[in-house]
Amino acid sequence: MALKRELLLIVVLLLTIAVLVKAVSFFSVNVQQSDAAALVLEDLAVKYPGADIGVLQTREMYNSQGEKYFEVKARVTEGIDTPCPRRVHIYYNYPKQNFVPQPAEVITQGCRVCTEGICVLNYPEEAIIASHTFSGTEAVASYIGQYSAKGAADDLGSSWITRWDSANASYYYTVELGKGGDVLNVTKIAKD
Repeated sequence: MALKRELLLIVVLLLTIAVLVKAVSFFSVNVQQSDAAALVLEDLAVKYPGADIGVLQTREMYNSQGEKYFEVKARVTEGIDTPCPRRVHIYYNYPKQNFVPQPAEVITQGCRVCTEGICVLNYPEEAIIASHTFSGTEAVASYIGQYSAKGAADDLGSSWITRWDSANASYYYTVELGKGGDVLNVTKIAKD
């Protein structure tokens, strides 16, 4: 009688293990795009505390064994409200694959943009830097230094508008930049 009970217990344990193995393999194969994005954001929040982070693109891919994974392109901006924000694009593979992902792509660093070749301002961080470092924006650079102003850039489609403001000043500046790097307009505006 005790032998039958032990045999029954062993069979039940084996069936439970088989069901668990199937469940684990089901979840590991059925990778979801939302899982990939959530894990990337979680990892970035730990690695870059205080930075402005986000997922730019998620592409479904298949490895050589035909298993689905996602290539996730994320952005990290440190010092978003400073005159010299640093922006990088970081690539992840989820689940992790047996090859090295692309190295991080540095978009802005060292408060410089458009230092060689054709100038294209694709990102707000580039517009923020250009709005006080390009020729014709010297008054804005002086204002930032004098009042510790904060900047923000908005995409207008074919141009950027950057606003520099400080609670300690009675005026602020707006700078309009063409996406090709041209300074279109620098305006000093009195506060009401």
